[in-house]
Amino acid sequence: MEKVKYISMVTAIFTQITGIIFLFINIKVAFGLFYVYFFSLLVLLFVFIKTRMDEKKEDDKNDYRDY
Repeated sequence: MEKVKYISMVTAIFTQITGIIFLFINIKVAFGLFYVYFFSLLVLLFVFIKTRMDEKKEDDKNDYRDY
């Protein structure tokens, strides 16, 4: 899951910067890059939610408050 998170972050950064540059060169390519950017943000959001849910399950499993 960590690999997916890092790949998604790098893809989001790269496509956003490249999309802004291509706004001045070719608008169709820029919109395509922004779609890829949006998709990578969705993947990143999904990974963060999944990681948080896994941590929550682990915390609930290791809850020793009631002894």
